[in-house]
Amino acid sequence: MRSILLIASAVGAGLAFGRKYLERGVSAQKNKAIESAAVETRRQIKRHADDFLRKSFRSFAIATGIKLLILASLWGLSHAGVFERPYFIWSVTGVLAVFLIRDIWVTWPFVRLGVTELSRYGWHPKRALGEVVAGHVFQQVLTEAQSVPASRSSKVMLVLAGQSREGLEHDIATSVAAIARDTSWSDLRPFLISAGIKTGALMIIYSVSVFLLMA
Repeated sequence: MRSILLIASAVGAGLAFGRKYLERGVSAQKNKAIESAAVETRRQIKRHADDFLRKSFRSFAIATGIKLLILASLWGLSHAGVFERPYFIWSVTGVLAVFLIRDIWVTWPFVRLGVTELSRYGWHPKRALGEVVAGHVFQQVLTEAQSVPASRSSKVMLVLAGQSREGLEHDIATSVAAIARDTSWSDLRPFLISAGIKTGALMIIYSVSVFLLMA
């Protein structure tokens, strides 16, 4: 009886050792997956931010150029004697009002989204930005992880290690999202500053041009 107990204890100890070994292996693979996914995610965030801000500024620049062209045309017609100065003033005022309405209409969805997110996180822009990015990254990483088919051997290893595929996917997505949350501001700040400088410079040029046309 005593020998049977000793054998059972030895087998149990071997199984426990094997499980800990598998757990360490799974944890190492999970950490590698998190590091790789975090690097790729930060690269995608920067690329998407650059593309979005560049396209947004190009659209803004084109719209501003069209506005200046319309105002310059009115100024040219006025100085050519097609209509008198008071009519020019009223025309410019009406056109500027139309421009303002158009700008509000175009920017309203982004303004509403920004106000909603800021109010949700206590009007802290950096925190709101981090949470928005983290939420998007979590869903993206989780979806990508779930789309990868699992082999039979990996399923067996996860079972022996006492873990589930769903739990592993959730842990990876949560960890990558946390990294994205912490690094979002440092990653996006150069793009936001550059876009802000370009937009501000263009708005100054536009404002000065309107002032000179109205003078």
